[in-house]
Amino acid sequence: MRLSPQIIPEEGILPDGIYFGLTEERYHGDPALGSTSIKELARKPCNWQYDRLRPRREIESEFLVWGRAWHCRVLEGKTAFEERYARPPQPGDYEGCLVTTDDIKAFLRMHGQKLTGNKPELIARAKEIEECPPIFEDILREWQAAHPNHVELTERQVTEIEDAVANMQRDPVLAAVMQAGSLINGAAELSIFFTDASGIRRKARFDYGLPPAGTRTRSLIVDLKSFTTFKGGNDEEAAARKVYDECYDIQAAHYLEAYRAARRLLDQWQVFGEMPDPDFLNAFLSAEGVDWVWVMMRRDAGMVPLILSMDTEDRAFEHAQRIVAAALETYRFYMDLYGPEALWTPPPKLPLRLNHSLMPSYNRGVQYEQPARA
Repeated sequence: MRLSPQIIPEEGILPDGIYFGLTEERYHGDPALGSTSIKELARKPCNWQYDRLRPRREIESEFLVWGRAWHCRVLEGKTAFEERYARPPQPGDYEGCLVTTDDIKAFLRMHGQKLTGNKPELIARAKEIEECPPIFEDILREWQAAHPNHVELTERQVTEIEDAVANMQRDPVLAAVMQAGSLINGAAELSIFFTDASGIRRKARFDYGLPPAGTRTRSLIVDLKSFTTFKGGNDEEAAARKVYDECYDIQAAHYLEAYRAARRLLDQWQVFGEMPDPDFLNAFLSAEGVDWVWVMMRRDAGMVPLILSMDTEDRAFEHAQRIVAAALETYRFYMDLYGPEALWTPPPKLPLRLNHSLMPSYNRGVQYEQPARA
């Protein structure tokens, strides 16, 4: 007998499980450790705890806005993208509509009406006339009410994203799993929450999971990344360097542990939300192996997509897994020492005693005014 997935809880800590259709806000709102936390714990654990307890309100950068919009376009399709990101109505879309105060006054003047008052008063007076054209403020207000979660993009950003997906579609490898600029035949933003052997709650969110198909016997985990920094002799080297610099392999190692945990969660039928296909999880999690695939989009070079793939049994992942293990050990150490609600500081050390070997005598650009000699 085939079981039905469970309903996603509306609030509170999410139970361990495999989630389809979990919102981004719900995923990030759960305190389980994700890949970003793992990387920061490996780098600067005390700073990670400080930022967690003292979060800063910052305006989201253009790079992050663009990346999220591109993810939406590729993973959820053009309709979802336009619902959430495409530009709001523009005056040029509605020929003859009244936009400015001068437009409204000109219309009132044509009909012999008074031209005094502020803009709302002028609009109200214009609407009393039967032939009144559409008022752009009303059009925009209605659109905004229908799109409460909309994030505005510039015309340039929309064009770049459509160019990016068009270039992806031309790639013969990606074309096999894309349609109309979006990935198909898999599951987008598949989220996994699990508790590891040491009792730490963790989470992972795959951009796109693809089970074996045709002659391909391995599952694919597709990870979308955009970048502009150039280091390397060609596009491929630049993309590989970005993986190294941003520690994307450490993220992948953490996600692989979630993939393995998902097999156990499937056996326990801890599955939530609507699956894309009833047999998806069995096929995706029981494949003979997993390849990790980065689709790296170079924004500074004509929206060129670079595809990098790795066998998850490669030795590179062994190194990344050791870093993940060390980060988790650091997390356990500080949690045992200070707990979750106190700032963390490193264990006491002997003060560093400076001497001539640590203070070189080279000229640091500091000049001293010398007294005049007799």
